[in-house]
Amino acid sequence: SLGGGGTLTPPPPANPYADGCIPVNQPNAYHQQQQNYPPQPRYGVSSQDILMRQNSLGQIVPSTNEQTKRAELSRPLCSHYDRKCTLIAPCCGAAFGCRICHDDCPVLPPKIVIQQVRRRYPRSASLPSSFTSMDTTPEDTHHTIDRFAVTEIICRECFTRQSSKANNCINCGIQFGAYHCSTCNLWMSDEERPYHCPDCGFCRVGGAENFKHCHDCGMCIDRTLYDNHNCKVGKYKSNCPVCQEYLFSSRSASHEMPCGHAIHWDCFRQLAAHDSRCPVCKKTAETKERMMPTWNAMAAGVAMQPVPPELARVVNITCNDCEKNDDARAWHFLGVQCRNCSSFNTVVDRIVLNGEDAHEFLETIAQRQEFSGPFDASQPPSRPRPSRRRSMM
Repeated sequence: SLGGGGTLTPPPPANPYADGCIPVNQPNAYHQQQQNYPPQPRYGVSSQDILMRQNSLGQIVPSTNEQTKRAELSRPLCSHYDRKCTLIAPCCGAAFGCRICHDDCPVLPPKIVIQQVRRRYPRSASLPSSFTSMDTTPEDTHHTIDRFAVTEIICRECFTRQSSKANNCINCGIQFGAYHCSTCNLWMSDEERPYHCPDCGFCRVGGAENFKHCHDCGMCIDRTLYDNHNCKVGKYKSNCPVCQEYLFSSRSASHEMPCGHAIHWDCFRQLAAHDSRCPVCKKTAETKERMMPTWNAMAAGVAMQPVPPELARVVNITCNDCEKNDDARAWHFLGVQCRNCSSFNTVVDRIVLNGEDAHEFLETIAQRQEFSGPFDASQPPSRPRPSRRRSMM
């Protein structure tokens, strides 16, 4: 195969790991076989190389060789951050442009496991005691990276492998990013005005002067909305009710609904196209002022389209917005409007009457309202009894 420096190297023997990232806890026979051939990593460098790059004091020694150059040139392309350095994942030893590229990669090398010395016992049987140890099914190697545990990076200009606690290359002096956070191991441009929030524990965007951390919500809130925001403990320490992504560490913008629940802004826009209620508590996700034109149009539709007598119903309802109960209401297929808050976000708790009986009951209520004012649901009128003469005819 053609190496990164243009030299032709002899092909290595068959490697049981296609990515070339060999865990530490594998037998040494394979490593002894690879003494004359350098490893050929596809996603990064091997864990053996990580251990060899530390001196006797445990400090990372900067180095540049063919292997670091090959790891940089063979990594997946990164489109998430504008930077000039590559991360070395501490979990698997692979090279990636950022933590998102690592977590989104469909195929990852196995995690690095520290080799432990096991005590050998005399063999007493020719077969293992459990046949589960003979299972050759490959296990799932997918895992997530710990952004705070990154200790090594590779310069994309001179391919120097060095410590991650700096923003300039120790070899060529190039700046890795316009913004650098040594705590989060983050390098990016300053167009989005990133800042590190010590209360959140990681970096956010938007400018530190424009946000204020709320210790009850556990989130940075816009200063213009801070005094009037709906403060709720642990509101952002939950998943988005639509996409189920963790809101606290999500890179997408969040939206706070009037009920107090949080949701991704993009998810809210897609949800509002077919439902204007909160997915959690079923309250209206818009303010009353914005919903009044819609509710007035629905009330006009109810008045223009009366229900036929054979389909009439008398129901008891509960409003999801104001949580008030109302009895002996006329059912309509467009909805039943709440008398307290004018909302149509109501649910039917019980069907009291159906058909002709419900129609006669509702007519009696309408007649009494014309003479004696509004109807009191706590004292429902008795059903009118037809005369005996009319029944005989």
